[in-house]
Order: sequence, then structure tokens, then C-alpha cells
Amino acid sequence: MNCDYLIVGAGVFGATVAERLAEAGKKVLVIERRAHLAGNIYSYTDEETGIEVHKYGSHIFHTEMNEVWNYITRFTEFNDYVHTVNTRHEGKLYPMPINLDTINLLYGTEMDAEEAEKFVAEEAKRDSERLGIKEPRNFEEKGISLVGEKLYTAFLKNYTEKQWNTSATNLSAEILSRIPVRFSHDNRYFMTAKHQGIPCEGYTKMVEKMLEHENITVKLGVDFKDIKDEVSEDVKIIYCGQVDELFDYELGVLPWRSLRFEEEKTENGLGEAVINEADKIVPYTRAHDYKYYQIHQPEVIEQKLSYVAREYPADFEKGGEAYYPVNNPESAELYEKYVALVEERYPNMVLGGRLGAYQYWDMDKAIKNALEFSEKLTVKNF
Repeated sequence: MNCDYLIVGAGVFGATVAERLAEAGKKVLVIERRAHLAGNIYSYTDEETGIEVHKYGSHIFHTEMNEVWNYITRFTEFNDYVHTVNTRHEGKLYPMPINLDTINLLYGTEMDAEEAEKFVAEEAKRDSERLGIKEPRNFEEKGISLVGEKLYTAFLKNYTEKQWNTSATNLSAEILSRIPVRFSHDNRYFMTAKHQGIPCEGYTKMVEKMLEHENITVKLGVDFKDIKDEVSEDVKIIYCGQVDELFDYELGVLPWRSLRFEEEKTENGLGEAVINEADKIVPYTRAHDYKYYQIHQPEVIEQKLSYVAREYPADFEKGGEAYYPVNNPESAELYEKYVALVEERYPNMVLGGRLGAYQYWDMDKAIKNALEFSEKLTVKNF
């Protein structure tokens, strides 16, 4: 292979690393076993409607980091979309994350910010005392201790249990360090983001532009396992896939949660981009109506048809799509054992990206990590 670096995986992390290394004068080969670029942010335009479909669920770019924004806007223009989400509970829509309007709607009150904050604190204190919660031992006890039983049960309990396919009492209290409750009318989902939006030409086109460099070669539909014996020891490998799969699960399967999507073109759209489903009786966690991200194309939004996808949590199966790592002490220990195995058997390989690092990262964090990762590679001359 006539390259300095082989990057396995063409998601946003791999693309960022490839672009940075190419700019530094390195020859880079990017392989991707899927038939498309961009990993889980892959999007494509539905020809009939002009709707940009997010194949693996909604992705809204948002960041507080100017460095990341200045980097990624070299490859795409973003529209001015600001993400808001409603959650359906017992047939009624509530703003999410919980804010002053959510609280007043649920309790049928007209409290101001100060009254609502005092009220929620009293609810949490009373319910914790009634249930004997002193030191929360699990997700459920932690949720009740933070916002009280009614808010917790309405908006957190069933949604979380659907997502993780287990009782909230089986989940660690550490998962829920805080609940973002706002005692204001601010309904922006990413309230602290300095920058947010959707690429005007779609995420796939953004990644294509990142990889349009004379020092980068891209090959799709190529699995690392099929070519690993052809890779010279002089080629440095950045592996952005699942490390347990790399070794055929030799030490065991790292636990992940997966998703599946049911899609349809319909005139019965949501009327907004995303609606969460908080109730147990609804088997999916949220629905997406992708056309509402295209605020720069009013003709797309105003048409009758919508492209709706319902998102169902699923158990991860070998060879399936891994979305959310199940982070706990046991999985962390198993991951470190696989890292040691990489060092032993692939001395010319480093792990990177969401899958390789066994972490759930938003896009901006993935890019930030990739920028820092690339700089270290260049400095250390790995």
C-alpha cells in the first residue's frame, strides 16, 4: 500500500484525521466497509421530495468550541436551525428539556421561576423522605431525589427504560449526575451552544469535501479484515471500528445498545423535527420528521409530504450497528484488555473515534478529539 497512514472508518473522526494528516504532507488511505462515507451522520437526498434523510437518526451540529466551528465551516455552510424538542406524555406535548412551561403544564399551575424552583425542590425532598431515599443507589432514586416522583415518572423513567431495555433501578445513579431543569421559558435543546445548525448540502457532502485532497485515497466497501495481511508494517493504522470485533470477540463482547428505524413518506408528518415519546405504551423513543431541518429551503418544508422515521431501541448483536456503549466498570475493564491486545498484536495501530474509543461523543467532541489526535500523531511522528 502506497500510503503513510491507513484510516479504518470514514466517519467524522476518521475524515478529520485524514484531512489533517494530508495537509501535513502524509499519504493517507481511508477505507470504509459500508457503501457510503460519513459513518452514522450519513445523509442523502430523497429524489421525490428533496428531503435530506438522516439515515441513522437526527444529527444536529452544535458546539461551544470556536476552534471546532472554525474548522468544520471550511467544508460546509450551515443553516440557522435551532433545535427544539417536544416530549409526548399521555397525549400532550411538553417542552424538553424540562423548563418552566413543562412544569406548569404538568401540574396545571401558573408559577413563576422562583415559585417553580422552590416547588420542585420541595417535591423532591418530600418524595425522597416518603420513599426512604437518603443516598440514591440507582438511576430511579437519583431522578426522584432531583426532581420528585411526578416529573421523573412522566419524562425520564419510561423513556430511559425503553432506551436501555432494563428497569431504571438496575441503572447506576452516576448516569444521572443532574437533570437539566430550567426555570425559564427557554426551550432551546442546546441552550449553551454558541453555534448550531444543519449543513446546507447535507452531512455526506461535508465529509466528501473533507476528503477531497490529493494526498487522500478513499475506498468504500472494504473491510479491514479482508486486507489486513496486505498492510505493510511501515503503514500506521488508525482503527476507528469496534476493537472487540477486530479480534472476533476473543475476550468477550463489549456491551452496546443499538437502534432500528422504521421509515415512511407520508402526508401525516409531525409538524416539527423531533418528538420524544415518554410513555411505556409507545414502543419507540422518538420520531423524526427530517424536512424541518431544511429551514434554508422553505419549498421543502411547505410540501405536503414528510419523511418520518421512528426510532426503536434494540439489543446489540454481533455484526450489527453499535450506537451507545454501556459504560460501567466491567465494560471498562474489558475494553482495556482489548487495548492491551492491540498493543501486543498490532504495534503499528492506534484506536480512535467513537467505536474505537468505546465512547459516545457528539460530533463536535469527535472533531475536537480528532484535531488533538492528529496533532499528537504529527508531533510524535507515529
